[in-house]
Amino acid sequence: MNLSLYQPGTSPVHRLRTVWKLAGLFAAGIAVLLTESPLLLAAGLAAVIACFTLARLPLGAVLRQALPLFAVLALFFAAHAIFTSPELGTVLVLRFATIIGCGLLLTLTTKVSDMMSVLEGALRPLAFFGINPAKISLVFALTIRFIPVLADTWMSVRAAQQARGLGGNPLAILVPVTVQTLRRADRIAEAIEARGVEL
Repeated sequence: MNLSLYQPGTSPVHRLRTVWKLAGLFAAGIAVLLTESPLLLAAGLAAVIACFTLARLPLGAVLRQALPLFAVLALFFAAHAIFTSPELGTVLVLRFATIIGCGLLLTLTTKVSDMMSVLEGALRPLAFFGINPAKISLVFALTIRFIPVLADTWMSVRAAQQARGLGGNPLAILVPVTVQTLRRADRIAEAIEARGVEL
């Protein structure tokens, strides 16, 4: 699995310092989780889409990552419209779409090495307590990189279980998501260790 989705470019989003991008992602995540209004969430998603336009990313690269998510979000909304309410489905889909969009924009316009460098610098004071900033920054960078992947896995499993009539059982979703995530983590750990990084 390719650990980087970075698309080189000279747009204002590409040139924005990585520290501000990470701060923006963190702030957007908090704001989305605290917002219940569909209008505000839709405005946030529109702002994210505007940033994609500003980034001047290759349309093919964006669609290759986003199209599978669109399909899953559509299924996610349909399942909620049937089993809960369209209003709740709208809010949840807007939240997922906004957070996934922010994560995707960050990973498409920022090198993983730049993210790791910023995080490592921010965590350097923790070295005094015996904590390795390089390892922590690697974990954070991988976490940010896999926001779209994990969200896609969660929604795919949820849609599949709801189609089987198991959508109301949290274990029916949590167990397959955990298994898939652990298998992916094993493959990534093997790839990282093969490159000489001790975990």
